Amino acid sequence: MEQSAYLLANAAGPVRYGMTNDYMFRAVMQNSETALKHLLSALLDIPCDQIISCEITNPIILGNSIDDKTCIMDIRILLNTNRLINLEMQVGDLSNWPNRALFYLCKLFCNISKGQGYDKILPAMHIGILDQSPFDNRQDFYSEYLLLHTKTHHKFTGNFSLRMLDLSQTDTVTDEVRASALYYWACLFKAKCWEEICMLAEKNEGIRDAAVKLRVLSEEEKIQLQCEGRERYLMDMSCSRNEGYAEGMEDGLSKGQASINELHSRLLTENRIDDLKRSTTDPAFQKQLLEEYGISPRISKSQSL
Repeated sequence: MEQSAYLLANAAGPVRYGMTNDYMFRAVMQNSETALKHLLSALLDIPCDQIISCEITNPIILGNSIDDKTCIMDIRILLNTNRLINLEMQVGDLSNWPNRALFYLCKLFCNISKGQGYDKILPAMHIGILDQSPFDNRQDFYSEYLLLHTKTHHKFTGNFSLRMLDLSQTDTVTDEVRASALYYWACLFKAKCWEEICMLAEKNEGIRDAAVKLRVLSEEEKIQLQCEGRERYLMDMSCSRNEGYAEGMEDGLSKGQASINELHSRLLTENRIDDLKRSTTDPAFQKQLLEEYGISPRISKSQSL
């Protein structure tokens, strides 16, 4: 039995760090050009044999300690020497993802050196693999955004695009999509046990190689420590955001209530009882009174009612 088949045949139970861990995702893709080619083939909907080269232009030394604050887990790829792709695994808080993805895409598009003409700019694409949609009204499994004319939908350019793969939508896809390589990759990313991964490994060569690399890397202590570090860092960041939000809300409530109390006091002093009553149910009028008295209206909409 070949080594890869042996490794997967003896894999069972839960996966400690799967490929939604951005460090493990990078480690697997950086270790397997075969897996990376097949994933790009599925994401770009092009035959795998049309991918002649896919150079990772920002490799990291796997296993080495990383600076959680500055290290970027996105994979930047020069495809066939004529196209740039930023590939990102992003699971968790997506509150700022649209702006962040656009920021990275713009940086990727600015790829000419000083003195070069604009005709030398390489097409750029940012692909985000997410565990939910960053938009409340969208539930697409895989979507693409381009620069378009707002009325005629004429494409301004195909050289600047952003795509999203939403892993939360695997249960809503059509039968046609369910038979696609991209669907199998999405299932691999979401897989929580080795039995499921082994079944998916039978789908194509790229997924099989990714599964084998995942198995090998899962046994390396240095890789485990970095995966654990990434999870801890992202958890700490999430907790800090929640605590900051709570503190901000508390501070805002306190300041807002002080403003309201001052307004009520001034109205009572001047015996403006009718205005006082109206201000408690009419936010626009309350704001008008705050401005009249020169009181900073640092309140939320809910406080004004």
